[in-house]
Amino acid sequence: MNAKGPDDGQARKAPLTAPPAAGTRAPFPWPWGLVAIGFMALAWVGIYLLWNGIVLVLGL
Repeated sequence: MNAKGPDDGQARKAPLTAPPAAGTRAPFPWPWGLVAIGFMALAWVGIYLLWNGIVLVLGL
């Protein structure tokens, strides 16, 4: 078996530092569950208003 390069068969060195994006967090962790509930509530209000507008225009 022929070696293809100097790294074959040798253990690679681990990096001394982590990548810059690893371990960084936002200064304020957003409560994504509450954001989702609020978004769904706004969607329901929009559907309600849209339905009432259609009913008003068609005069049902």
